[in-house]
Amino acid sequence: MKSFLPLVTLVCLLFDPAQANDQDDGIIHGSCKRAADGDPNISYKFCVACFEAKRVSQPANIEDLTLASINLTISNATDVSSCISKLLQNKSLGHFARDCLMTCSKLYSDAYSILRGVVDDLGSRDYDTANVDVSAAMDAAVTCEDGFKEREGLASPLTKENDMFFQMNAISLAFIEMLRRN
Repeated sequence: MKSFLPLVTLVCLLFDPAQANDQDDGIIHGSCKRAADGDPNISYKFCVACFEAKRVSQPANIEDLTLASINLTISNATDVSSCISKLLQNKSLGHFARDCLMTCSKLYSDAYSILRGVVDDLGSRDYDTANVDVSAAMDAAVTCEDGFKEREGLASPLTKENDMFFQMNAISLAFIEMLRRN
């Protein structure tokens, strides 16, 4: 019985409730919670929903989750580009709105290319460059939305898409920071 007590003491000292919750909830839920707690731009529910909507299998670790996050953001950039293409087919669009959409199309095309490079940044564990690149891609959403605000009374048809892309990039940035701290 004496030898059992040190073992129990050791287990209690090594037990980290926060880590246990991450494992119980899975890496997606635990990491999304940490990301949302650390950044007011990130919604926990949105973060989890992104991975569940695309049926991302449970990643083994934060590296896998970060890569999955970047790939989801790349996919989202493609979706936004498709949405823009459909909007540009509308013949009744005004000249200014069409110019804004063309600018947004270019911004999202550039963001797509930048994010593809982030996959390589992560592979080489260059988290500083990954951070800068994701931040640059994130600017596409803000710049696109701001373009429509230049004309009074013109509402952006991409507000929802821009907000989603911005938040997806914010999630990726939070995960990259978690990687950096490991």
